[in-house]
Amino acid sequence: MATLNQLTEQTLGEMNGYVRNQESVTIALNVTDSDDLSIAVDDASAISKGIIEIDDELLYVKKSIAASGTLSILGTTSNPVGRGWRGTTATSHVSGSVVRNNPLFPRTQVQRAILETIKGMNFPVIANETFTFNGSDYSYVMPDALVDVTGVSFELPDSTGVWALIKRWRLDTNYLDSGTTKQALILNEAPMPGAYVRVQYTKYPTVITANQELTVSGLPASCEDVVRLGAMYRLLSTVDPGKVIATSVSADVLDQPVSAGASTTAAKYLFQLYSVRLAEEVAKQQANFLNTIQYQR
Repeated sequence: MATLNQLTEQTLGEMNGYVRNQESVTIALNVTDSDDLSIAVDDASAISKGIIEIDDELLYVKKSIAASGTLSILGTTSNPVGRGWRGTTATSHVSGSVVRNNPLFPRTQVQRAILETIKGMNFPVIANETFTFNGSDYSYVMPDALVDVTGVSFELPDSTGVWALIKRWRLDTNYLDSGTTKQALILNEAPMPGAYVRVQYTKYPTVITANQELTVSGLPASCEDVVRLGAMYRLLSTVDPGKVIATSVSADVLDQPVSAGASTTAAKYLFQLYSVRLAEEVAKQQANFLNTIQYQR
């Protein structure tokens, strides 16, 4: 199962098929602290004035000194403004770290697109809440993340391991628990006292951090390509607006290797792929629901 870092690299790799952008790269020769303003690199001539990327940090280079093989970063010792550029975090970097010159899609932007895709997916992540029925209480507080209950069952008192469905229940979304409004499951059908009751419910996917696998969000492994497609259409839709900087019609026409609007068209195509795959995964997930019908009196 891919981690957030791996999904980032995979998304960047697949984006290369949609953009014509060959980045100049080199490597750092020494350990770089979070406030260093001079970085020794293998080939300073590969780096121009402007933004560079090392790991997840963006830095602003004010001068590339080919003779000494160093990059001079914007700022002073007391105010290293060129570190942690564009809201990234200034951090230390090990020797041998890759230095990318003017990245079209910085890693932080790709990660943000991935996390926004995960948060925005209308995907019914399945979770379970188990409690013991005590024979007298018929209301049980549910997790705050619960969106919808898909089935309630209880463990039969034998050695079969079978969980029988409870068909009569309701969800109270205005239940007061110690003065706080909560969601609570109300049982209108009682199993035997002491029985374990399992509530299957859906919730929204949760975000993940750099080294966490996608399954931590609650999404199945089969959703990896869905997340990548969602991130790709978000990223690609930002390319065309940045190209609308021509000073004249003739200059615009002669200088364009790709026609205006091409990125937007490709982004729409990726969005269609994303929508189709998401619908397929939602249908597969719904097949795992315990019971979509409840009975009440």
